[in-house]
Amino acid sequence: MEGWRTALVVQGVTRGGRAVPVVAGLLETPYGPLVGIRVGERGESVILSDQVGAELIVNLREAIATKLKAEGEL
Repeated sequence: MEGWRTALVVQGVTRGGRAVPVVAGLLETPYGPLVGIRVGERGESVILSDQVGAELIVNLREAIATKLKAEGEL
């Protein structure tokens, strides 16, 4: 993947049922490697500060916990 030093890919699914890659990793930039994400083959890569990346992880964990509680699994 162009511009990516490290690319960790998982498959997500759109609301319409289409599989799309979700990429997280390190992007090469003029300022050195920075954390980034991208959704879809042609999606734009987005650079995240370390703080925003950490907040995203917290938000994902919270969303999963909320879903599991709603399903009675937590």
